[in-house]
Amino acid sequence: MSDVPNLDNVVVLPVKRYVRFYRDYIECDFCGQQTRGRVYEGSQQVTCGACHSVLVEVNHDEIGVLFEPDF
Repeated sequence: MSDVPNLDNVVVLPVKRYVRFYRDYIECDFCGQQTRGRVYEGSQQVTCGACHSVLVEVNHDEIGVLFEPDF
């Protein structure tokens, strides 16, 4: 018997490259879908998760925002 696990049944989950901006869902002003807003790594924008429209743009020179991933 081998010590190597059988990788045939392994499911690879996608890695989220964003954090959620709002704790609760809001309605997107552009598409009307429910979203919690997404902030992608290195971005200064909060975008809708459905239509990817910019909901909020943050100038990092004006305010400091600290995001902690929820995973």
